[in-house]
Amino acid sequence: MGANPVVNPHKNTRFAVVVTSGLVGNIMEWFDYSLYAYFAATISANFFPTEDPLVGLILSFLVFGLGFLARPFGGLVFGHFADKIGRKNTLSATVILMGVSTFAMGILPTYAQVGIAAPILLSLVRMLQGISCGGEWGSAVSFLGEYAKPTNRAFIVSFAQVGIALGLLLGALFGFFLSSVMPKEALDSWGWRIAFLCGIIVALFGYFLRRNVDETPAFKENLQKETITSSPLKEVFRNHKKPMITIFLLCMGGMVTYWLLFTYMATFISKFLKLPVTTGFSLTVVTLIAYSIGLLIFGYLSDRIGRKPFMVAGTAGIVFLGYPLFKILANTTTYWQMALIVSLLAFMFSSFQAANTVAMSELFPTKVRVSGFSVPYQLGAAISGGTAMAVATWLVKVTGNVMSVPVYMCSMLAITFLTVVFLYEETRDKPYEE
Repeated sequence: MGANPVVNPHKNTRFAVVVTSGLVGNIMEWFDYSLYAYFAATISANFFPTEDPLVGLILSFLVFGLGFLARPFGGLVFGHFADKIGRKNTLSATVILMGVSTFAMGILPTYAQVGIAAPILLSLVRMLQGISCGGEWGSAVSFLGEYAKPTNRAFIVSFAQVGIALGLLLGALFGFFLSSVMPKEALDSWGWRIAFLCGIIVALFGYFLRRNVDETPAFKENLQKETITSSPLKEVFRNHKKPMITIFLLCMGGMVTYWLLFTYMATFISKFLKLPVTTGFSLTVVTLIAYSIGLLIFGYLSDRIGRKPFMVAGTAGIVFLGYPLFKILANTTTYWQMALIVSLLAFMFSSFQAANTVAMSELFPTKVRVSGFSVPYQLGAAISGGTAMAVATWLVKVTGNVMSVPVYMCSMLAITFLTVVFLYEETRDKPYEE
């Protein structure tokens, strides 16, 4: 393609509005999606009553995983439409679907009210959330990347990850607030519903924000040149197998690490380290702040140095230091020492994520970018991310050792480390608009 697809004075959408749209939309989407993880223990008590609380928690996390199993379907469907009709319309649809399904979760009857129908309805609603999430991610990353310049693409795309982190942060702050102002009995009985009912409000805000931005210049140029492919999925499976395999393997350890660090940490600290639930929520907030700062720093640096060095450094750091840092975490009750440890883990991981997100999108041309990126990414998310918290809880149950959690995390991330070293080829200087 010809000129670099960067916003110019003749475009109706200012670049700051584009970035804000991508950022705020992701915040809204992931605030809704993450609430389940933060209220997992409460949900398990309401929908999976058992004599063993750990069994109920495992069942709750398995339903959490159902959302991940639905994400590949969302990636297939919405990825196809994003490559056929555009990123903007797809992103507007996904944020509405997320808001409606999250609101529905807030009004579901409990097991005590309708019996076995309660967990079945919970599973169905969680799968709708997964479909929305699966369609959101590839479109959001492509949307930002196609507006950016070659010299700032990683930095701009890192706002997609920052949006997720801020969405998770907003969810953690909401959980911290509710757990601080409400008696535990009230929170477990009905208070948890408040967070989910807010889902429809944030979704409507995200929708109206996204409706007021232009389609990406790269996609509009493809429309003008009539290079839109009739079957993006067929083409990507036929011509882009190696990039898809690379993304899948990058996700195997990356997803496990992500969900254990940024959502499971609250459960780990409260359930297994026997500290107050407010401590778990507040440390999650600290972790996400450190992660967000790191994303912007490493996104900026990877535009100047390259993607691979930071992907290697981030994965290697956690593979070799994750276990000893968790060991210290499990044996201290000093809050600021715990905050320092979780911040260091998050900062190391942000080095990988800032470079990895843009690198995955750079592996594909515009006409199949969302499909090529979304399908293997969401498959990896379903297999590894969706099961991460259930597996971690099961490992603690069968081993009786909380340190099985970092062993699991570091072992899975080693797969990602080896993929970066031996399979991924630097993409910083690869043409993005072809």
